[in-house]
Amino acid sequence: MFDKKHAPQIAVMGIFVAILVAALAVCFAFAGSVGIKISVLVVTSIAYLVFVVSIFMFLIFNDGLFFSSTAMTGIFCTALAVLPVFGLVATLLNPPSGTDALVSSIALLVLGVAFLVYIIIKALVVDLFQPIALNTLNMIMMILGSVLMLVAALVAIIAKRYVVSTVISVTLVLTMLAGVVWARKQNYGKFSNIQGGPYLLFEGKKDGYSAYRIPSLIVMDKDVLNEKCGTHFENNVLLALVEGRKNSAHDVGVVDMLGKFSLDGGKTWGEQKTIFTFGEEVGKYGNPTVVLDKDTGLLNIVHMSATKATGFNYNTFNVRGRLKDDLTFEWEEPINISLPKDPNIKKGAADGVRADTLMVGPGKAVQIKSGKYEGRIICPASNNGSSFVIYSDDHGLTWARSEVAGSGNECEAAVLDNGDVVMVVRDGAGCCNYHPRQFQKLSYSNDGGETWYVKENATTLKTPICMASVYNDNGKLLLSYPDSFHTRVNLSFGTTSDGETWTSKLVYGGAAGYSCMDGDKEGNVYVLAEVGKVNYSDAIAFAKLDTKN
Repeated sequence: MFDKKHAPQIAVMGIFVAILVAALAVCFAFAGSVGIKISVLVVTSIAYLVFVVSIFMFLIFNDGLFFSSTAMTGIFCTALAVLPVFGLVATLLNPPSGTDALVSSIALLVLGVAFLVYIIIKALVVDLFQPIALNTLNMIMMILGSVLMLVAALVAIIAKRYVVSTVISVTLVLTMLAGVVWARKQNYGKFSNIQGGPYLLFEGKKDGYSAYRIPSLIVMDKDVLNEKCGTHFENNVLLALVEGRKNSAHDVGVVDMLGKFSLDGGKTWGEQKTIFTFGEEVGKYGNPTVVLDKDTGLLNIVHMSATKATGFNYNTFNVRGRLKDDLTFEWEEPINISLPKDPNIKKGAADGVRADTLMVGPGKAVQIKSGKYEGRIICPASNNGSSFVIYSDDHGLTWARSEVAGSGNECEAAVLDNGDVVMVVRDGAGCCNYHPRQFQKLSYSNDGGETWYVKENATTLKTPICMASVYNDNGKLLLSYPDSFHTRVNLSFGTTSDGETWTSKLVYGGAAGYSCMDGDKEGNVYVLAEVGKVNYSDAIAFAKLDTKN
């Protein structure tokens, strides 16, 4: 669960536990009533301090996520004020402590334990509550602070300070309840700087899936389809692909690749279609990375797949398909483009990715339309902490690997007007580590992605360590990303004409994660993005961006 990078957090937790043990020793060392009062006050104060710090860390790290940061601060402060106000009074007045007080204090303590266990299981095991989980230190502090508050309530019961125990438990329960009510009552945020939409194409807990993640968007040119595939489309065909996670938002489990089509520029969408699935077998089709080959008319879906039976040891495939008029595909046999498997490599992390996994995308691949490398398909990829591209000069049948473009994973590319390839590279730092100032990074290639003359050039656009999307909008470079240093919130797009000076516009004010942009020859730019009320995995939204103003 933990590795060396978590050493500072573990050290902090160890210090607090040591202080707590010392305080408990003091508690039982005092025999007189004054000593008991002091010892209970010491234990309670330590627990309360840790708990308060954890709540304010949560408020700071997730600023921008709440319907009102000021209101949420006021609500939490009101709940936290119960302990110092009523606890101090109860300690000084030494109220009577009969059987009724004992029973009520024990009942509230049990309620607090039950509430905490429910939140941990629901938020971190079942649904993976992302805002807390995105910062390991904050998560540890909140759990540790809650546990210490329960220990302080128990110590107060042992010392027969039943009213004090009651006040401690009430404070804890009220604070946790405030968080639960917020999570259930908060609505979606507001969209801005868009010309069409927004449309919530996939919503969690609907259509048979607990969550939808990892958006991939492609605008398939009607002229290419009609000429190469013999179709009769009057408009471009938009295809939105996602991972449909059946049981939870976790990275592995029963995960299908799903899609929806639009034939009118995203104004209306067809029914949800299953693109790839393992059926009843527990397995995953993930990281859809798509490109339409202008020369063959074939849609290439580069992706990863694995089953529970194989320990979620991913293989990487390219599947080429021909779209028909009825919006179904005629698929060719999958092409295995995996790296050689090393039997000595240990099982992958929580997401199943191992050191010998060829991780692609997610989002979209690109094709060079003119020049020396015309027709080359370029698919962003990563392996064992390094980002690069794989490229194909024979329409996706065979692939070669470029040199390293940067550290990290989850990257996406675009082709500039001069033929250069630009790739946004997700920072290699762990997304759960504390990172106060991180920025989106770009790498550049002038030989079709084979080598990179600029590697990881930092922009002025913030990142909470998250996949981003890049798109060439008729000479302007666009980048969609969550605009925050701390957590995945505030979907925005940055614009630059020179690659150095960026302007940023907010698209969605709320929880936001991965995104994918694509557009057409007419200058329309679309985005498919993870958005939410509280979790960025609540829904997948589509919108047409206003990039002209």
